[in-house]
Amino acid sequence: MEVGIQGDISRTLHALADSVHRRFDVNGTGREIRRMLREEFERGAADDGFPLSPLRVVSDIRRAMGRHDIVLADTGAVKMWMARTYPTYEPNTLLVSNGLSSMGFAVPGALAAKLARPDRRVLAATGDGAFLMNSQELETAVREDIPITVLIWEDGAYGLIEWKMDLELGRSTSIRFSNPDFVKYAESFGARGYRVGAAGELLPTLREALAGDGVSVVTVPVDYSHNLKLTDALGDLTGPF
Repeated sequence: MEVGIQGDISRTLHALADSVHRRFDVNGTGREIRRMLREEFERGAADDGFPLSPLRVVSDIRRAMGRHDIVLADTGAVKMWMARTYPTYEPNTLLVSNGLSSMGFAVPGALAAKLARPDRRVLAATGDGAFLMNSQELETAVREDIPITVLIWEDGAYGLIEWKMDLELGRSTSIRFSNPDFVKYAESFGARGYRVGAAGELLPTLREALAGDGVSVVTVPVDYSHNLKLTDALGDLTGPF
């Protein structure tokens, strides 16, 4: 027998959970996964390398944002790191484009999120490639006085495509591009522009940008050599899973 269910996913899952009276903890898998993620997150938070490791960026975003604040993670390597390791405590506080995985959704999506939840701070976390697909919406944000912060993870490449090429082919091609001066670019729209020059600068810069009442663009160079290190580490995992 098959039954179709239409409704709010969260409420549906809670209702199903409440109707089940048996609970299973298979070898403590859930607790073990949470422990491993927590330890990985803590290691990343202590990484002072420059360009920054993706986990350091994720950690500083978490520390800068409040429990109810909203982050939109654009499609690309940004999404892979944010979706896997960014701790969330409330519904709809980490938004990703996970269906068609459309690149460039984070900046216009941030405008919509701020209009829908004006009481919350909103951050668009985006790669440089995805940002340049819809960066003109900075003008809309400034003109319509919609205060958002954009954090550009800069590597001068389509990082996720490079990651997949390296895994599948052992090499990558045609994924590099040049960028404008993002500080001047932001300022040309009337927004504030920041560029991070050391690991210790990201968190205070984010806090300053988020505390402002206008539009801010923060650029942080990211070391995506950690992508393949992560893939190798996950491939080497063994245990009661």
